[in-house]
Formats: sequence, C-alpha cells, structure tokens
Amino acid sequence: MKSFRYDIHTHTKETSRCGKIPARELAAQYIALGYDGIAITDHLHDEFIDSLACAGDWDACVDAYLTGYKAAKDFALRETGGAFDVVLGLELRYPQNDNDFLVFGIDEEFLRANPYLCRSTPEEFFNTHGSQALIIQAHPFRSGCFAAPAQFLHGVEVFNGNPRHDSRDECALAFAKEHPHLLRTCASDTHQNGDAGRAAILFDKRISDSHMLRAELTRNSYTLEY
Repeated sequence: MKSFRYDIHTHTKETSRCGKIPARELAAQYIALGYDGIAITDHLHDEFIDSLACAGDWDACVDAYLTGYKAAKDFALRETGGAFDVVLGLELRYPQNDNDFLVFGIDEEFLRANPYLCRSTPEEFFNTHGSQALIIQAHPFRSGCFAAPAQFLHGVEVFNGNPRHDSRDECALAFAKEHPHLLRTCASDTHQNGDAGRAAILFDKRISDSHMLRAELTRNSYTLEY
C-alpha cells in the first residue's frame, strides 16, 4: 500500500516573524523532497498581533495570518495541479508562558468566528474547542517550555527536528508513554533553509485539508518517520 508523506509543522516568512523561507519556496522545497504535502502552522500569539497595524481589527489580522498559507497553497496548486497538499494549522501560544500548541481541524471560518484565540489558556481552549480541534503540544520540553496538563491535550510532538534547539525529545516521548491517550507526532519545525525534511508522518491516504488531518491523526493509523 502506498504511503503519503507529510510534514505537519512548518513556518512561512510571510507570517511567522521567525520564518525565513517565503511560502512558495517552502512548498517548492518539500515538493523537491518528494513529500505529498505540508501543514503550515504559523505562529499565532499576541506578539504577532501587536506587530500588525490590524491589532484592533480581527478580520484584518486573519487576513495577515493567512498570507503565508494561501501563498504556499496557490503556488502548489499552480505547480502541481493539486498533487501536493497544503493544509492549514496553527501554532498557538497563550500569554501565560512560552508553551506552543499545534492545532488542526480548523479553517478560515473557524479563525474568523473565534477572535483572539491566543488570549486564552490551554484549559479554556480545550474545553471550548477540544471537541472540534485537535490540540498537540509542540516541543514541550524545550528550554523555557513545560508539558501542559495531559487532560487538556490530544497529543504531543515526540520529535522536533529544529536543529537550533534542544527539544529534549526523549522527555516528550516519556511524557507520551506516561499518558497513553496522547497521540504522538513528529515534524521538522521548518523555519529556514536546511530545516525541511527532517521528519514526516506517513498516512495511507492523501490529506486534503485540516479537518482530514485531524481525522486521520485521531484514527491513529500512521507511521512516524524521523
């Protein structure tokens, strides 16, 4: 059976201030590496919002936030005719600390209907949106981070490929083993040239959008490659 290779934690220069790769180049790199798709998980937190002229206009903030995702998706459609998937995700950070959470199962309508998602807490977000969105803590043991309470998570990133951080992946895996209900994911956490392709998740079908990514991760029928 054919496997379909995806990297579900990537960033674009257009949207993430720490991103160094323009969205079309990001998609091109993954196409060249033979991946079937990526999830764009640009950062969404108050620092991002405060850096924009749209800070008091949530719809304008959503427009700005989706810039990288839409540029990558449009490029992939033009270059591959839809053979390469670009999926929308989020990397949320709440005001209390530097923990980051990947969120899938969302779309533009969800973003517009839920202003300032990042001004919440893991508990509030899970209780409000956890039945619709899939919440995975990224690099929970990287310096400055710590694992959130497992009851407010659906999964945990057990391998993060960013080469400029010690994400202490062995601690993340141990945390996942302590809490067997948690899904396990891996990703490259791509920010700049040289980051792409350090990890992949292999699915048995194409992942066309964020809702399908949530469904297939929840099904827990995939393989981690890192």
